Amino acid sequence: MVSDNNFNNSKIIKRKATYCIKGELIEILETVRINLKDNEEIFDEELENKNLENIYNQYRKKHSLLTPNRIKETREKYGVSQRAFSRILGWGEVTIHRYETGALQDRSHNDALVLLENPDNMKILLENNKNKINSKDYIKIKSNLKKINKDDIDEKLEENITKKYFNEALDEYCGYTQFNYEKLVNMILFFTSEINRLFKTKLMKLLFYSDFVNFRNNTLSITGLKYIKNYYGPTPIKHELLLGELFEKYITYQIEYVKTSKDNIEEYEFIKSLEKPTMDIFSQEEINSMNEVLNAFKHLTSEEITQYSHKEEAWTKSKNKEIISYEHSKKINLHLA
Repeated sequence: MVSDNNFNNSKIIKRKATYCIKGELIEILETVRINLKDNEEIFDEELENKNLENIYNQYRKKHSLLTPNRIKETREKYGVSQRAFSRILGWGEVTIHRYETGALQDRSHNDALVLLENPDNMKILLENNKNKINSKDYIKIKSNLKKINKDDIDEKLEENITKKYFNEALDEYCGYTQFNYEKLVNMILFFTSEINRLFKTKLMKLLFYSDFVNFRNNTLSITGLKYIKNYYGPTPIKHELLLGELFEKYITYQIEYVKTSKDNIEEYEFIKSLEKPTMDIFSQEEINSMNEVLNAFKHLTSEEITQYSHKEEAWTKSKNKEIISYEHSKKINLHLA
């Protein structure tokens, strides 16, 4: 092989080649530059680096070793420097740098890195080796682990609810809309942030009216929820389970004791939001529907909105515990007498 920086009289070809890596023969299709005058191979640093990367990747694939990018992604997930990551693992300070820039890791190091893809394992190792890194790095990594754990819980919560409420068919019973977890959560946050002392019964009616009014106006529901005829009016199916899943993540309950008679005090539970709604996920038409419902019912008590919902065709024409068709939305009227 000759070295020549003048590549004008050369061409690039591909050819099969076999290299010995850690005592094993690895075959690749390498790319090389050939001198057109004498057909001799010319050294091309860029091509040689790509060939070496190809060889190492073939070896990694054969032995199920992590790639440099995957190692880097794991480290960056925890917000830790290469040097601190090496110290936590008990390795030389430049070891992670070498692996991220293409050096081949041995099996024991690879297995340790695989384990650290799980935040629970990283948490254990961090506590065991916190004396090997400075306090600033320790606090930063611990904070990132806490955030990762929270994000994982949020993701599992959304996945769990979405699976339970997934609509097998997009029909008149879900408003021709697939269940939308994000819109449901933010619709609840919208009403709980706009209405003080919002009781559960009233919230269920506000969800119902928002979906049905939007269907009346735009032929689609907002959340894709299905509603059934319950004793206190229309409610989403499995509504107790639904609120339970969102409890302490997006909403919380506040207890209030109300004196209903001289000798009787009753306990009432109303819903409070834990964060502000994200309104830009809704279309303007959807926001208009929600505001229409808010303006109509904001000052009604739970009992008053329940009685009002009992006059709706969606209530009177449906059987007890039956899923209500969105087609009944045509008769919805929010002009209160």
